[in-house]
Amino acid sequence: MNFIIKLFKALNSGQTPWQVTLAIVLGMVMGLTPLSGVQTALIIFLALLINIHFGLFLVSGAFFAGVGYVFDPLFESFGYMLLSAEGLQGLWSAMYNSGIMRLTYFNNTIVLGSFVVAVILSLPLYLILNRVINTSRGKIVLFIERYPLLAKFGILKKSDKKDSTFRIMGVGVFAAVTALTLAVAILVIDPVIKFALEKGLSSATGKDVLIRDVETNFGDASLRISNLEVQDDNGKTNSVSIQNILADLDFNALLLRKTHMELVQVTGIGFDTPSSNPKPSSAKEQRGTAASSTSLFAMPQIKLPTPKELLANADLKSLKVYNQAQKEIDEIKAKWERVSKEELSSNKLDEYKKDLEAIKSASKSKDPAQLLKLKDDITAFKKKIDAHKAKLASIKKDFADDKARISKLISEIKNAPQSDYNSLKSAYSLDGSGAINVVGTIFGEKIKEYIAMAKKYYTLAQPYMKSEAKVEPPKPPRGEGRWIKFKEEVPSPDIYAAKVDLSGKLKTQDFTGTINDIADNQKLLGKATTFKVTSDGDIVEKFVLEGKDDRLGEVAHESAVFGAKRVPLDNLALSSLTLKKSDIALQGNADVYGLSKLELKSSLDFKNAAVSIDGLDEKYADIVNSTLSEVKSFYIKTDATGSLESPALDVTTDLDKKISGALSGVFSKEAKKYEAQLQTMLNEKMQEQLKGVNSSASAIPDINSLIGSQSGALEKLLSESSSIDTGSASDSIKNLLPF
Repeated sequence: MNFIIKLFKALNSGQTPWQVTLAIVLGMVMGLTPLSGVQTALIIFLALLINIHFGLFLVSGAFFAGVGYVFDPLFESFGYMLLSAEGLQGLWSAMYNSGIMRLTYFNNTIVLGSFVVAVILSLPLYLILNRVINTSRGKIVLFIERYPLLAKFGILKKSDKKDSTFRIMGVGVFAAVTALTLAVAILVIDPVIKFALEKGLSSATGKDVLIRDVETNFGDASLRISNLEVQDDNGKTNSVSIQNILADLDFNALLLRKTHMELVQVTGIGFDTPSSNPKPSSAKEQRGTAASSTSLFAMPQIKLPTPKELLANADLKSLKVYNQAQKEIDEIKAKWERVSKEELSSNKLDEYKKDLEAIKSASKSKDPAQLLKLKDDITAFKKKIDAHKAKLASIKKDFADDKARISKLISEIKNAPQSDYNSLKSAYSLDGSGAINVVGTIFGEKIKEYIAMAKKYYTLAQPYMKSEAKVEPPKPPRGEGRWIKFKEEVPSPDIYAAKVDLSGKLKTQDFTGTINDIADNQKLLGKATTFKVTSDGDIVEKFVLEGKDDRLGEVAHESAVFGAKRVPLDNLALSSLTLKKSDIALQGNADVYGLSKLELKSSLDFKNAAVSIDGLDEKYADIVNSTLSEVKSFYIKTDATGSLESPALDVTTDLDKKISGALSGVFSKEAKKYEAQLQTMLNEKMQEQLKGVNSSASAIPDINSLIGSQSGALEKLLSESSSIDTGSASDSIKNLLPF
């Protein structure tokens, strides 16, 4: 406390009202404005330079900092209103394009809002306080003198000493504090950058990222990163390791809160390297590793599938035809059961009989009115009978059509097994289209492994390729502001590297490469990212990988073309198939659309190969391996389409045909036997299906019999109605009339 009091007295020798008032006003501006930007440093500098009461300045700053926290939401809203005002956009854009003005953090809503409010309040506060102190100085001094502690600070204490307006000692203190702050910043900036890089890269890649050293050089604005490792999930190896990264930074861009690099040199790149800080393996991980190592690939057995196996897994046309036929026949059955109950029941005949009895009864009546109506009733009765007969004829025709449809369905069921047979018997061939696509299956699994490996490295880079869409900044948490971006005179991405030189080693082969125009927003830059990697040595000859990452359109498009004149292969074991040696010439291209859709075409030509297959059935082993010993060259072509996560593969090779040539004689006899069994099983299945269909068809009511019975009854009713003598009825009416 004594030290602080002595410091205040040393920095403050004048006690005039303007000095006290200015201390409070500067403290108010300091307290309301967040600690950020050059304006904070400027306020502290003024407080030390001008001979004001520095202790009161600190107390005022602390007090108004608390007030500012209460009104932070209002300051933030006010700042956002100013930054979004149409009439001020020109001013903000001009300031936004100035590196020095960016250091004020003016484009932060809470910084601008609180600073503007503080500046607006400073003049009224100064005038009011200065007047109050001038008029009430005596009373205030008497009040302070009652409290010895306050008197020790010397606030408003009368003094006849004339102190200067400025104090040189304050400038010295500011310079010393500034120098000390810069020194501490220089000492801690490297660890802070290292920590930020490790945390940021780990979050972006989803993997642990380790960095040994980070070294910044303010003289030439460069950054050096040493020994960067991206660890695999097992914690023992690194997906990628880099010995050195040297970046030349653009200082002007840093002032504009951007990271621009003209040249980045990346040396000592390695893949699947041992980690410098391996993690201890857990028992669970060890069990998982052991399980995965024993279930990499399963060698397809070279044997003919049995007819039962084929039928169990086949998508049979005959089954579809049967199910459809059974469904239709059930519908036909239900339809005619309904018709037999509703349209062909005896209820209608009973009604007609009652009508006829009524007509007969009326013909015997002597009532003139009934006798006059008799002829019309007979005519109407005959029309009803004729209409019903026409309806029966229509029902009969409809029934005949349904019977014909049932016959056609049964015929389709009988013919369907032959189509299935022709389709399934092709399984008894040893080539790419048959069930025993040996080489295609094995290499397809290996190619899936390579695609998964490529996806792993693609996923590591993917977070840095996404262009950020412009969105409205969300409402910030209390005490924080929103950062508002404005139109740039020369638009440029926030992160940009003009050129990246790469060099490293993949196993024992050195490679070099260049990546041009890396940016977090390619549309602002107007250029797509391009890359090229080459390697040429005694092991791999003339390897080239080049392509681009294009995000200028609506859908992101990554493309790559690759090729090599010769890639030696030494003892590649693919389950039971082994390539003891081979030279491969490869070429191909790959495209990824929208970060998810894959299109890949590749061709591998194997030369000077030594191929063998183990674990074969004894009757095939000698023939296959004898044939393979003569095979020195073959090709494998691969197309991959669909999801990047799980693409569909189409692998074709001429090696299967060479194996099939050796096995054709052995397979011919067994294939015929299996084909005969397949035909028999399909026919037996068809007979079972026919039983079910015929059973359903036989349960359909005998509509023709019902129609015949009703037709006979209707004819009889017509005959009886025609036999009624309407002439005698007319005579009876005449006899009843008086004229």
